[in-house]
Amino acid sequence: MRMEKTEGGFVAMVTEQQLKEIIKKLWIKSVTEIPSDVVAALKRAREKETNMRAMNYLDLFIKNAELAAQKQIAVCTDTGIPTFFIKTPFGFPFTGDLRKVFNEAFHELTFGDFPMRSMVIDPLTGKDNGDNTAKNVPLIHAEIDNGIDYLEMCAMPKAAAPGTWSALKVFPPSVGVDGVKKFVLETALGKGISFSNPCFPIIVGVGIGAPLEEISLLATLASIRPIGIHNPEPVFAKLEDDLYEALNMSQTGPMGSGGDTTVLAVNIEYSGILRPWMPVAVNLNCWTGRRAVCHISFDGRVEYL
Repeated sequence: MRMEKTEGGFVAMVTEQQLKEIIKKLWIKSVTEIPSDVVAALKRAREKETNMRAMNYLDLFIKNAELAAQKQIAVCTDTGIPTFFIKTPFGFPFTGDLRKVFNEAFHELTFGDFPMRSMVIDPLTGKDNGDNTAKNVPLIHAEIDNGIDYLEMCAMPKAAAPGTWSALKVFPPSVGVDGVKKFVLETALGKGISFSNPCFPIIVGVGIGAPLEEISLLATLASIRPIGIHNPEPVFAKLEDDLYEALNMSQTGPMGSGGDTTVLAVNIEYSGILRPWMPVAVNLNCWTGRRAVCHISFDGRVEYL
């Protein structure tokens, strides 16, 4: 913690080194510790499963989660695109170079603190920095929220398989709820594509409304909402339930083995739209549901949630 002189006296400041260590610890948690709500959902699925092959897969997933946390090893070798969501009030005591801190954190993680294969390259040249950094990567989404008195940071590894089968489409408003349902179902089930991609049972995040630059973000945020928390709006909560039931009726099951659980959750976020539009985005998340969250107080104390 550094003290910085201001007109009102000395104020404690979060240093670049402190923030870098927090980022590294949070990232390691995100790739080694499956969230407790996801583990609970897997266990519920195992209890009600009637297909023997599906039972075996669910047993493996639960055991994998336990071992990864115990041994601090990655749940999946695809650690994906490093993605972070930050909420902060005005006046949070950090004045350093945020991009520099994130880049240094991932360089140190990849080459020493938590060795990872480099998954990130330049989109056209294929240039690989070798440390999971590139132009705008790690991805950093920041939001001002003066209703909190801490900085919240959420780490989310964005893996290749679910990203490959995610989708976005702009419909006319006349498509209605039935059109939205059809698009979500077709996207989540792959339209006949091999059921091995992504790794079922999945978490389905849906964004409805908003312009193109926002709709995919809504779907991504929906995909990392804790399982069991519905959209507060009844019409959207019902749509979540309807889609959840329909997808689980598909009998796709864990890793396409058949069975009763194809999805662990369907979560929806939405925004207002222009009259001619009905944009819908679907972001798929593998059974791991990887994410980790921490709160950093103004005096530098950190709570990992």
